[in-house]
Amino acid sequence: MGTLIKLWKTIPIPEGATVSRNGAVSWLAKGKKRTGKASTTSPGKVNVQSDTWTAQFTDENGKSQRVSTKTTVRSVAEKILARYQTEVDRIRTGVATREELSKIHFRHITLDAALERFSTKMIAGGSTSRHVSAAPKRIRRVCQETGITCLTDIRRETVERWIADEVQKKTLAPGTINQHLTAFKSFAQYLTDIDILPKNPLQSIRHLNQEVDRRKRRRAMTAVEVERLLHAAATRKNEKRKWKAGERELIYRLLLGTGLRSKELSLLTPSQIDFERCLLRIEAAKTKNKKADVLPLRQDLVQSVKQWLEKHAVQSQERIFRHSSESLLYAFYNDLKAAGIERIGADGRSVDVHSLRKTFGTMLAMAGVPLTTVQRLMRHSTPLLTAKLYIDVEPVNMLQAVEQLPGF
Repeated sequence: MGTLIKLWKTIPIPEGATVSRNGAVSWLAKGKKRTGKASTTSPGKVNVQSDTWTAQFTDENGKSQRVSTKTTVRSVAEKILARYQTEVDRIRTGVATREELSKIHFRHITLDAALERFSTKMIAGGSTSRHVSAAPKRIRRVCQETGITCLTDIRRETVERWIADEVQKKTLAPGTINQHLTAFKSFAQYLTDIDILPKNPLQSIRHLNQEVDRRKRRRAMTAVEVERLLHAAATRKNEKRKWKAGERELIYRLLLGTGLRSKELSLLTPSQIDFERCLLRIEAAKTKNKKADVLPLRQDLVQSVKQWLEKHAVQSQERIFRHSSESLLYAFYNDLKAAGIERIGADGRSVDVHSLRKTFGTMLAMAGVPLTTVQRLMRHSTPLLTAKLYIDVEPVNMLQAVEQLPGF
């Protein structure tokens, strides 16, 4: 027969605790009086009994086992102990195996517990902190809006109905819907891998075509617009002294000349720049894809950065610029206004800080740089991504191209 016990553990004597001559220790914890015995082997510590019950029983191999019931209610703990004893009896009589029973336990795991395990799996797999934080939030949102409360509620038709509703309401862009679907499909696959679900019910759901209803269409800037932007950044009145003189102009020039993302530039330190060889070393921890790389840096930009560092006494491991994505975007929009550049054109395409990266790729392509080289400089996984999203080919450029053909 199994028994229920409360284990003892040793903890530091809580602040404000009273210690009597016989070694009894008492203190208040969360409004309740707690007691224990001062440790005779570890000075400054107290032996205290656990609040939760532990089930103690003999398993099918004759070995003594202690398993926490994770409950302080004895009647509940007794039911859990009875379940363990029943399992041992079933295994001994050959009705089931331990592996089969373990899978049954997995299927009774709560949604929150499964999401917590999924987050741990992502961290172990090297996912970024941003992704580890965003994915569970997206999964929870779908669950809340579809009424999914337990893992057995995850079905293809439920998620497809959510997608259809969002498409009709148009509250989320197709790209955002796809992000939610990707997170949920990964979660379902994880549940399948650890045998909680027999198979991934979401695997065959296709992502939406973002090109059909792309909410944000970003464009590259023209050479004339770039000159006007840089002039506005250099001459416009400082915004409540948040920016140093010439800071935004240098930031824009670096974004245009390197294709860096604004987040990557905000984390840049002098130690990442080889001033003699005109190279910029990208650290894996500071990139979107978590891959290190080395990029060339134009000599005029190297000199501008060197002068900036000397003028402001920036140390080797200090950030060269201390802007955030939000503060830079706010300043960028004001600089656009001062330069007379519309944020959203008549064709619906917009200009933002990330447009400077698109401008970098577009101007390289217009200069005749091979697509594979542009891809390498922009650190994309495939040339298709570079050509599709980061290079603007205007009709006038295509006209110039076809005019080079011989007459027929």
